[in-house]
Amino acid sequence: MEGEGASFFYTHIRKNASTSFKKLFQVLYPGVCPGDLPSIGCMTQNAQVKGLTPGEIEQKFATRLFVYRDPIERVFSVYKNKLIQQDGAEDLLARLETVAGRDPALLTFDEFVHEFVSLLETERWSEVDGHLYPQVWHLLPITYNKVICMDNVYAEMLDLLPAGVCDEVFKEPSNSTTRGSVPLRWADPDCPAVYFRKKYARHKALPSLSQLITPTTETRLREIYADDYQMIHDVEGGALSSRRMAVALPPGLDFSPPVMAGQRSPSEQASGLNFDLAEQRGVG
Repeated sequence: MEGEGASFFYTHIRKNASTSFKKLFQVLYPGVCPGDLPSIGCMTQNAQVKGLTPGEIEQKFATRLFVYRDPIERVFSVYKNKLIQQDGAEDLLARLETVAGRDPALLTFDEFVHEFVSLLETERWSEVDGHLYPQVWHLLPITYNKVICMDNVYAEMLDLLPAGVCDEVFKEPSNSTTRGSVPLRWADPDCPAVYFRKKYARHKALPSLSQLITPTTETRLREIYADDYQMIHDVEGGALSSRRMAVALPPGLDFSPPVMAGQRSPSEQASGLNFDLAEQRGVG
């Protein structure tokens, strides 16, 4: 992204302040993508990384950033946003119904994790919706030198952009699952999503993570997202900025650059990155 005196490489990770960065794209490139928010496809088509290898990205962009958040909170956000609020959830619910073999409305949070999210550790990982992919799967083999906790996006982006732009884009969290809602006074891990849908429809009430997560499910999520937790440990220990990521990837994922022009690598297909799309003239 370039503009407003800034130039930086940004890696998009779903559910990690990604809507705010879509808003930033519209501010920096007005009129390039239709609608209030650009689609990922439109943003990718106008990416400034066409044909660049990871090494060339490091040379071109002095600042290379991504946003991270607690993996369990991220999974719970998907459950609330897609299964309870049903916000833009058609694709995920269709995938989930196929995998689970029953109406997703009948799934508890525990079942959502053990029957769907757990597939990330198997050869069926591609059946899981991309919003649930581990954060490290989205990252390139480059040295990221600005790694931001989602709770600190506004303050951190003030280092790169004018205060007016940050106020417009980052000051208020975008697409928050809890905006305008109230805490649900009573909830139980055995309650299915349909129960919470009714509470949300009537009272805008949402359950909290502590009400629904069981020790078994917390342990399972920490196993599934072990690489994410290791990444966060490295970030908060100051190690990530000085080295490249070394993570376990699922079968079929490889961060090697495409061998042939126009060919997409499996990692690009999984993360939505495509270095071979043509740039639009006059952008950036």
